[in-house]
Amino acid sequence: MKRAFTLVEVVVSIAIFSLMAIYMYQTINVVTTSNGFYERHYSYDERSNKVRKLFYNDLFLQTSVYPNATINQNGDFDIFYLHTKNSIHAMTSPYVAYFVQDGALFRVESKEQETMPPNYQAVERLKVDKLFDNVTLFRVYESKNAYLINYMEEDKLTSFQISLPPPAGRTGNTSGNRT
Repeated sequence: MKRAFTLVEVVVSIAIFSLMAIYMYQTINVVTTSNGFYERHYSYDERSNKVRKLFYNDLFLQTSVYPNATINQNGDFDIFYLHTKNSIHAMTSPYVAYFVQDGALFRVESKEQETMPPNYQAVERLKVDKLFDNVTLFRVYESKNAYLINYMEEDKLTSFQISLPPPAGRTGNTSGNRT
């Protein structure tokens, strides 16, 4: 004698499977949403840490030829110039500038000291890296052997301080620096 499922058993099993599928869909949706949230925050934190390290290396490896970083005020955005041994484009002792243009924070390396933002004729001599988009604030403050760097990207204010050992031959602030 063949034993088959009754209609009631089939309907009950379909109902149970449907409830399980609904809960599984909700669980997968919550996990996907939270993964996206944490991925965005991790990506931002990772980029912030890379930028911090870049600032630190640029400041720590300043050359004695141009020992003082220069800070020029420009509205809510400073332009930060320095001469360093740190290069991410294989230049020997490049001049580096950080500046904001069209809402983006840039780092520029060049063999010669350039004014920022660059003009079109100078673009061929420069190596430009875009660090952040949607920057609404970029400030650099110097006090003796310490720098306070503030920037705001997409309403997230990031502040960090870099304290350096006192280098030989370095005295005071340069013109344009704020204390």
